[in-house]
Amino acid sequence: MNTPARSIATLAAALLCLAPAVTAQAAKIYRCGPDGRIYSQTPCKDGYEINAADKRSAEQRKAAEDSVKREGQTTEKMARERQANEAAAAKQGAIMIANPAAAKAVPATPDAASGPSGKDTAAKKNGGSSKAASAKHTVGAKADKKP
Repeated sequence: MNTPARSIATLAAALLCLAPAVTAQAAKIYRCGPDGRIYSQTPCKDGYEINAADKRSAEQRKAAEDSVKREGQTTEKMARERQANEAAAAKQGAIMIANPAAAKAVPATPDAASGPSGKDTAAKKNGGSSKAASAKHTVGAKADKKP
């Protein structure tokens, strides 16, 4: 399987291999077109010559090549790990995901179904009336009046 990171690493390695051949030829390169987005080896109208020589030292080129090689090895290692993880997940088979709405509709334990709700507890603290409990939480003119 060809991953984007692997493709980039392969392309970078290919470009580094071609770089010495390009610099050894010392070919003239011209930048052409109205926006200068076209490159040519032959002179063109409204174009200008650019210096495409690789100014890096031999050590810098070697370091770049080593870096590309390490990135390629890391990419391969990560691909192998991912494939191993996918194979392990496939062996586990399908899993069942519970429906949270259905779980709320059915009480988890018998005590939870018969136990006091928060509203009943508030009513007991406020004198046994659930109306008294709800009246204390009401905001407005009616809440201020005494029954």
